[in-house]
Amino acid sequence: MEAAIHSEQLTSAAVARDQIIVVTAPDHQLVKRKPITPTDLMEVEWVLRERGSGTRSVFEDALAEFGLKAALRIALELPSNEAVRSAAEAGLGAAVISASIAAPSLEAGLLQQIDFRLPEREFYVLTHRDRHPSRAARAFLEMLTDSRTAKRSRRPKL
Repeated sequence: MEAAIHSEQLTSAAVARDQIIVVTAPDHQLVKRKPITPTDLMEVEWVLRERGSGTRSVFEDALAEFGLKAALRIALELPSNEAVRSAAEAGLGAAVISASIAAPSLEAGLLQQIDFRLPEREFYVLTHRDRHPSRAARAFLEMLTDSRTAKRSRRPKL
């Protein structure tokens, strides 16, 4: 899950983090603007996931925190991260996607990351309070927890 759930029947535990970034084709107008202001984001066309998706919700919440309530200029709404990435590569608009989804296109020079910081998001695993997980489920949860702990220990301390 992309958000913590508050429920009497379920427990949630954070198992991963993800950085959301703004990307464009290398010749997009945002590439030339420095620094990027929140208002600049309202002046360009966007390729986004569908309304209600986690990535889009993080982006819209960040814009609301900047006090931007005007509607984005959305050129395309697409059902997958890969479709959004491909449309941004084709120059159809700026996009907001996970850094891990964007990485291959950034490395290949097909996309350019825009210097505009968006919040990280956490992923959660849900379990039912009254049901005991199977051995396989426990092993999977342990693997997720160990992976998260290992990633945290590798992060440089600031």
